[in-house]
Amino acid sequence: MERLYQNKPVNIAIVGAGPSGVYCALNILQMFKQINFDNYLLTIFEKGKILHTLLPTGGTRCNITNSKEDIKEFCSNYPRGEKFLYSLFSRYSNFETIEFFNSIGVETYVESDGRVFPKSNSSKDVREKMLNKLFSYKNVKIIKKQINHKQELDSYDKIVISIGSRSGYNLITEFNHTYIPFKKALCALVVDDFKYPKGVSVKALDGDFLFTNNGISGPLAYKISSINAYKDFPYEIKIKLFCEDYLIEETKKFPKKSIINVLSKFIPKSLASVILPYPKKNCAEISQKELISYSTLKLKIISTSNKGEIVHAGGLKLGEADKNCKSKINNNLWYCGEILDIDGFCGGFNLQNCWSGAYVVAKDIVSSIIDI
Repeated sequence: MERLYQNKPVNIAIVGAGPSGVYCALNILQMFKQINFDNYLLTIFEKGKILHTLLPTGGTRCNITNSKEDIKEFCSNYPRGEKFLYSLFSRYSNFETIEFFNSIGVETYVESDGRVFPKSNSSKDVREKMLNKLFSYKNVKIIKKQINHKQELDSYDKIVISIGSRSGYNLITEFNHTYIPFKKALCALVVDDFKYPKGVSVKALDGDFLFTNNGISGPLAYKISSINAYKDFPYEIKIKLFCEDYLIEETKKFPKKSIINVLSKFIPKSLASVILPYPKKNCAEISQKELISYSTLKLKIISTSNKGEIVHAGGLKLGEADKNCKSKINNNLWYCGEILDIDGFCGGFNLQNCWSGAYVVAKDIVSSIIDI
């Protein structure tokens, strides 16, 4: 293939070396290599360790993505950004993500719930493979620096903002964009008047959760925290523990049994002992209305906790970015990753937002330089 040149090298800056920033860089580098274009310099700015935010994902196993095939079903797992993501995922899907990781030596497998993990079950391995690929390219350098002001980027022709949400306020506002306040999501919740058995796991109808020393954690708690990210504290939640019809049926079969023994067939006995006002009562002594009340756990949430998966809702207002995540206000400026007002539930959804957005941004940048 004939090598392509421009009079002046194209200077590209990526601010932030998290999953979206590095993935964007990898795709830009790969696309340029495919068209034999090397008249550019790609600079990545990162104040901390490259891809450090990838390490705790999926409980350190790195839940790369989810295997759901239907785009609408996939997008329904994002409390914020669902409609915006239809376009991104239709152009770069979870299956293309898996192909990419396979191509750099990260083999994957799918769990029964649809979550996709590396066969190594190690986020360190995924990080290492991504960095090995990144460092295999020329024309790329990494500068250990935090970019706080847009003036620091004046010398660059193309700019990608892919920093984490908490660091993004200055750049979003300095580029005259609307900032949606950041709120913690996918985190544990603190419960008022906590009296529940610490460390006990519960498989409820609404989802699995775990009692901590002052509240609840686990998949259901994370989902609740995400949905209610902008709700004022305190607020009340109701968790459906089991189908009350089964409890009613069981009490009819064993009217002389104590209610705690029967209820313990549906929830942990330590939880049943907290819920029941009179645990030693026989089933025959309990009214149907009271039995029904035992199927739902009511909790008063007073704050979020610093434990959990923790992503952040908020960021750049999506209406100010086009379908390629390019700024509608500033030419040659793109955003991808958590800096956008997009966040998803547990299950690989937040990382897929990073991968798809980063790819689309990479392709748009390359297309703006070379007609591909």
